[in-house]
Amino acid sequence: MQPYTIFIPVYNEEEILEDNVRTLQKGLDRLGTPFEIILGSNGSTDRTVEIGEDLARRQGDVAIFSLPEKGVGTAFKEGVVRARYDRIVSLDMDLSVKLDFVERAVELLDEYDIVVGSKKMGTQQRSLFRRAGSGTFTFLVRRLLGLRFDDYSIAAKAYRKEIIERHLDRINYGSSYVIDLVYLASREGAKVLQIPVECEDLRASRFNLFHEFFYRFKNIFALWIYSRRR
Repeated sequence: MQPYTIFIPVYNEEEILEDNVRTLQKGLDRLGTPFEIILGSNGSTDRTVEIGEDLARRQGDVAIFSLPEKGVGTAFKEGVVRARYDRIVSLDMDLSVKLDFVERAVELLDEYDIVVGSKKMGTQQRSLFRRAGSGTFTFLVRRLLGLRFDDYSIAAKAYRKEIIERHLDRINYGSSYVIDLVYLASREGAKVLQIPVECEDLRASRFNLFHEFFYRFKNIFALWIYSRRR
């Protein structure tokens, strides 16, 4: 198993940051492979950055950077630039996806360019509203872009760094960067695999869900226009 980078975008996570980073470290230590954890704060206004910097001083496998404004895609781009390893796994700070995804995904990146963790293929404990919203959005992505995957959330996605770097200038500032990468990589013939994950996510979303839906729809429409022109 190759060394890997864990990237986690964080926004006002002071309540769970330290405990969950330690939980993550313990889970990854059991795999016996070198890793680093990069925390990317995008616009946090609480003690998230202070706590993260303290962790980074005490833990050699933890690093944090801070951006002044919200924008998870922008934070992801910065995390990719900073990553030491070729294999990059994106998780949420609440660790809502079972961590066995990390081991499976890193190993699959020996053969594939992107590994998509799918809650629909696996098991999920999420609100009915969020599940319905995800299903509607996935249907639109399939019809407009022809992508056959059913999960474009930030968490439980794994990438070869070289694939991301090819499209770094086209990554959207927000959460639609996942769709951007999967779509653009698929168009150039990259190997993308979807696997089931177990997810328990019952806390309130960090995003305004109505705003997020319209933002993402606008982005997939822009990708559709881009595909027609190509």
